[in-house]
Amino acid sequence: MSFIRVFSFLLLLFNVSLSAHGLTLDRVAKIPVGALPKAVLIVPGGKEAVVSNFESKSFSIIDLESLTVVETVPLPSEAVEMAFSPDGNRLYITNWGGGTLSVVDYPARKVIHLVTVGDKPKGVAVSPDGKLVYVSNWASNNVMVINTGDFKIIATVEVGAVPRGITLVPEGHELYVANFRGKNVSVIDTGSNRVTHTIPTTDNPRHIVFSKDGKKAFITHWGAGEVWVINTATYALINKIKVGEHPKTIDLSSDGKRLFVANYKSDSISVINVDENRVILTYPVLKNPSGLAVSPDGKRVYVTGWYSNDVTVLNILE
Repeated sequence: MSFIRVFSFLLLLFNVSLSAHGLTLDRVAKIPVGALPKAVLIVPGGKEAVVSNFESKSFSIIDLESLTVVETVPLPSEAVEMAFSPDGNRLYITNWGGGTLSVVDYPARKVIHLVTVGDKPKGVAVSPDGKLVYVSNWASNNVMVINTGDFKIIATVEVGAVPRGITLVPEGHELYVANFRGKNVSVIDTGSNRVTHTIPTTDNPRHIVFSKDGKKAFITHWGAGEVWVINTATYALINKIKVGEHPKTIDLSSDGKRLFVANYKSDSISVINVDENRVILTYPVLKNPSGLAVSPDGKRVYVTGWYSNDVTVLNILE
């Protein structure tokens, strides 16, 4: 075990908080969930979180006051990414092995429909009005557009090799698709469902988030250990920010000032100052952090541990 991993273990063992630039992260809980938890997502309203359990073929519901799992809902296949409808009544989950999208009636806690999509579906995004769902298909090299009224596929858009994370710009007029093997990002015009731009990147772009004003896109690069900053008006590279090894999920704080990045191989999360384009804090979390979500009030960050089968809860203190 490397020195860094030993140091990380000791910090977590004694529940030591780290502080830098006025920011402190303090571990308050580890919540057991299903096997190989992938994504974590805050439910609209901020009282619950959901976790997709890949190997368990289920999703867990966490009460964010008691920090306990209150229910586990079975799914037909390995669960990957998730997205809520704007009103929080529908939860959409990609099912890797089954080639389907689960449509969940969230208040009822049950799957009400399965949409057959492409091979190995991964990313999922919902339009701002809730009328469309977008799914990236890892092994089909395309994105499918689904009408949420009748669950029919209304368009299939060919993109780069092995599309992974997909995210809509805040206004919803463009969809960015991270093509993991293609080493580029496809930009889809959601009005015409056509690729209008292809942004060249480096090794294995994975997840994407946008700044609050939509003027910047932040993209994790698995192979390079970097976060790229893209100008969404010109599609040009603004900056590269070095983070940990194999960064995966990325999320923006509620005030838009900080990015939180899960570094899978480094067993850590990086915190980036958005205005300064630099890492201001690295916090050790064990067992391959995978999914990550910041609470709407900006007071907590939730991180899934791929091999530890749990969610680490960190207070964000300033």
